[in-house]
Amino acid sequence: MKEYFQRDIPISLHLAGHQALLGEIIEGDIQNVQYDARLVYNERKPEHLQLLIYYKQADFLYEKLNFLYTSKVNILEVIQPVSSQHAWVHPDILDFSGSSLIEIKDTHYWDHDKKTLMLVIDNLELILNGRYAGDARFKMNENIFLHLDQYVQYGMLGNYEGDDKFIERNDNRMTKFGPIDFILNFNHSYKSIPSVKDFQITRDAYLTLTDQSETLKDTELLKLGEDLCLLMSLYWEKNIDFFSAAIRINDLENYKTREVFRFTSENPDYAEAYFLKDMYPTLYEFAQSVNFEKYQIYKVLVRQAVPRLIRVKNLDDISVFMILYNIIEKFRNYFLENPFGDTLFIIKEEFEFTKGVKRTNEFIKNKIKEIGEIVKEPDQGEFDSKANLKVSFIKKTGLIDQFENFILYLGLDPGKYEIELTDLIRIRNIIYHGSIPQEDITIYNKEMKVMIFDILLRIISE
Repeated sequence: MKEYFQRDIPISLHLAGHQALLGEIIEGDIQNVQYDARLVYNERKPEHLQLLIYYKQADFLYEKLNFLYTSKVNILEVIQPVSSQHAWVHPDILDFSGSSLIEIKDTHYWDHDKKTLMLVIDNLELILNGRYAGDARFKMNENIFLHLDQYVQYGMLGNYEGDDKFIERNDNRMTKFGPIDFILNFNHSYKSIPSVKDFQITRDAYLTLTDQSETLKDTELLKLGEDLCLLMSLYWEKNIDFFSAAIRINDLENYKTREVFRFTSENPDYAEAYFLKDMYPTLYEFAQSVNFEKYQIYKVLVRQAVPRLIRVKNLDDISVFMILYNIIEKFRNYFLENPFGDTLFIIKEEFEFTKGVKRTNEFIKNKIKEIGEIVKEPDQGEFDSKANLKVSFIKKTGLIDQFENFILYLGLDPGKYEIELTDLIRIRNIIYHGSIPQEDITIYNKEMKVMIFDILLRIISE
């Protein structure tokens, strides 16, 4: 129930390496100094973390760090773990490699005889010597609650006497995803409130990974958690992410747990409808349909498409059209350089001619000059000078062939979609050149979305 958690961590500030810079404001030698610090973070929702550092007023620590900060020094790199005098003591390690400093504050708050400054940061990883009981557990953002709630049915408390079930049904189940098994679940907690008759129940959503082999590294488990968040975002068409995680470590001597904190964007989305709902009634069925190896190969395309598919839910039709068109175009360009399976995708960029390149170019150029005979005299010089440019244009095939060939290349049926690709490309050109199409383009947006999901399922499914 408690939202904020505090962890006391002694730190060492390695300021001596900035002697020359700090010498501009402080006289004398600059020493590396140990300080008491406290990490404060929200356990129930994404929020910036606060690192409080307690120091004696005579140290002028805020002035030193703020001067370094305004001098473009990354002061998070100055913070180091405290070296222990005892071999059996292993201090917690603050890993700022993925962190950004949002703000440095002089709080004007005193703790006994010490002042307090605050560093506000977005992300952080803690390396701890205490062991997390499982393999990996990720605390999820709010967008998953609506969907996870449909997998859980709560009982009618107090109505069943001896069979008084808090949870009547739970459809969540362990499901394999590559080298691990995963499951989603709610963790419930309660506390008393002023009325002695009442208490309050809250819940948090978790993604739990199990590594039966116990050989995966913590960084690999973290990556798999990220992969599943991306897959869930694709399935539910909204931003599904974690904001904290506890992952066991098995390859670092004396340290057993990595805690990860991320300031992930909530972007609340309470929409219940999503494209894959009828095809895969549950996330677990969708996950089982995914080929793990293919997903790893084409994850880059999923990562490009998902934020755009989420974004178009709140845009006007023309913006939606251009974004969806761009997704398909990016897919096509990717497979021009990276074959799908063993077959190369080659776009026929030019028509085939019966003559060689040089004779073909001369033939087309001469025909263009013949056309120039009907151009008015003031424009004839410019028309003739651009004949070479027109040669290349005439030799190229149209976009219609490129798109249709791409869809066929992936083994999909262009005839499935209730639009003509010629119209799709025509409308794209109208919008691209700054005009507004006269026809209703919602049908094109609908069919392009179908096409995008067809492509994604084709490349990542079994």
